[in-house]
Amino acid sequence: MPRKAKVTNEEDDRKDQRDRTEHLKDVLAAKDKLSEQAPAHLAGDAKKLWETIVPELNATGYVIGVDASEVETLAMNYQMLREAYESVKDNGITYMAGGKMFKNPAVGIIDSTTKVIKSIGSDLGLSPQSRATLIDMASSDDEDAGEALAKRFGA
Repeated sequence: MPRKAKVTNEEDDRKDQRDRTEHLKDVLAAKDKLSEQAPAHLAGDAKKLWETIVPELNATGYVIGVDASEVETLAMNYQMLREAYESVKDNGITYMAGGKMFKNPAVGIIDSTTKVIKSIGSDLGLSPQSRATLIDMASSDDEDAGEALAKRFGA
């Protein structure tokens, strides 16, 4: 599988990588942003997550309206993670039934949703490594914007 394209504005990096990054920024600047209002079918923690992260994602300039399905998937998996965790809190990791011990199915849900959240979060710039890349890009263009982005994401 090919490597992900490097997103960079650093003078020490290759010119083709810098040119590709500039082209990306130019293309994305003309695109619609994500709606800050969560889709109607999202509720609870999923809706809260959407309404918390979308303004931050829009501010980065690297997420656009067509990325809504990724953010929606992230929000839905977050909702499932929270519900599964409540089940583990209430029922434990294992339970007894008919004299046998069984693993709570919520443990598997926690495992799978955590992987999805990590993957999509990284794609959206929500992991420390991907966030650092976006912050570096923002700071090379405008130091104040980079610092503001870092503060918003807790860096």
